[in-house]
Amino acid sequence: MKLYLAPLQGMTTACYRNAYARIFGGIDAYYSPFIATADNERISRALLKDLLPEHNEDRVKIVPQLLSNSGEAFRRFAGTIYEMGHTEINWNIGCPFPMVTKKKKGAGILSHPHMIQSFLDTVCENLPYSLTVKMRLGMNSGEEGLRVMEILNQYPLGGVIIHARTGVQMYSGSVDLEAFEALSAACRHQVTYNGDIFTSGGFTSISERLPAVNNFMLGRGALRDPFLPWAIRGKTFSPADKVHMLREFHGEILQYYKTSLSGEKHICDKMKEFWSYISVHTDRDGKLMKKIKKCHSLISYLEIVNQVLDSPDCWNDTPLRSI
Repeated sequence: MKLYLAPLQGMTTACYRNAYARIFGGIDAYYSPFIATADNERISRALLKDLLPEHNEDRVKIVPQLLSNSGEAFRRFAGTIYEMGHTEINWNIGCPFPMVTKKKKGAGILSHPHMIQSFLDTVCENLPYSLTVKMRLGMNSGEEGLRVMEILNQYPLGGVIIHARTGVQMYSGSVDLEAFEALSAACRHQVTYNGDIFTSGGFTSISERLPAVNNFMLGRGALRDPFLPWAIRGKTFSPADKVHMLREFHGEILQYYKTSLSGEKHICDKMKEFWSYISVHTDRDGKLMKKIKKCHSLISYLEIVNQVLDSPDCWNDTPLRSI
């Protein structure tokens, strides 16, 4: 069984991945937030800085992800990324956000199978790297995904990751396991399941429903509960160890933002995003997040956070609330 960390824009950058792997672990590969390709002949080094070897620790296996509907642009970006040492590159045809889908990118391209075929015709010629795909059940319906899968089956892909929702669902509603089963059964490539794994019990329920699937991608569940990968694998930590690890993780992320961002308010705003995930397991009534959202200085921010982390029982394995 393989466990992968899903890419989340603005969160799972190099610093986050490095700290997560060093302190928590349990993840086999970390997918980077997507990089949108451009038609420019010259590719900016700054655009690819999150993938540079000097920013990523050797222990962390990175899978770069590209967002594109142009085969030529994808080949150009992927070629540069391959030369940096990355041997697998993931094509994002699953992003559900309207600013992406209205451009026929991400999940928006799932309604246009002819574009997918043309794209892969261009990209898959003499591939030097493993090309994987991350998709949804379809943009509007599972029937779209089935038509797309017929096309994906024609190409030498390294695997297909399927988020068990449609694009129009975004992240609302429930995953559709029945539609996932139909789509994965139609796939001739290795399939990875993605969607709504928030607890080890939830993982067990889904994995038992899908006995033919060996690979699973964790997204929001692993950001909310960084102990989840090991819980799935059957390893536990003492309450004291969990608090220590959380403090260390928080400290590394905060220090990174201190050195890379200017202005205390800007830093506090980024840490609010960090706590919007973690607080699901530390903040029963939402009062912690209300206090953190009001912080504009690091002194006031750290006063609140230290009150939480100084408590030996601050962490609850069961999510206390939903977000």
